[in-house]
Amino acid sequence: MMDRKATLFAIAAVAALVSACEIPMPEQRNETVIEEGGTFNVVNAIDPAPRDDAADVAVAAINGRLPPAFLGRWGLVPADCTSTRGDAKGLMTVEADRLTFYESRATIAKLATVSPTELRASLAFSGEGQEWTQETPLVLEDNGNALTRVADGQTLRYTRCAA
Repeated sequence: MMDRKATLFAIAAVAALVSACEIPMPEQRNETVIEEGGTFNVVNAIDPAPRDDAADVAVAAINGRLPPAFLGRWGLVPADCTSTRGDAKGLMTVEADRLTFYESRATIAKLATVSPTELRASLAFSGEGQEWTQETPLVLEDNGNALTRVADGQTLRYTRCAA
C-alpha cells in the first residue's frame, strides 16, 4: 500500500500530465445550414461580420438576387458597350433580379452559390414572342472585369463596360 506522501505525489504527477495536454475545443458557432440548389451554405448567425465577397454572394443567392460584383453592363465586343445606335447585339445588362439582352430578358428563377466568383442560375427567358428556361453558370473572372456564361452549349465571355 502506498503511503500518503507517495499518493499525493502520484496525484500531482497525474494532474501535471493532464494539465499539460490540451484538448482541442471546437469553435463555438451558431450556424444555420441552408440548402440551395443541392449545395449547402453555412451562415454564422452569432457573428456574420466581417462581410466579404463570399458572404455577399451566398446571401444574394439565398435571396435569389445577383450580388453587386455581377451587376452592370457587359459586352461581347467593345462596340457593344459604346454603340449609340441601338445595335449592340452582344450587350448584356445585369441587374439584381434580371438579365437583359438585345432581344430577350431573363428573370432569375433560382440561384445557387458555387464559389465567391461562380453562381448557377436558372433563368426564365422571354423574347420575340417565346418563353423558355435555361440553366447557366455565371462566372466572374479577371478580377471582376469579365463575366462568362454558357448558353446553348456555347461559352460566352463578356467584358465589363466602362461606367
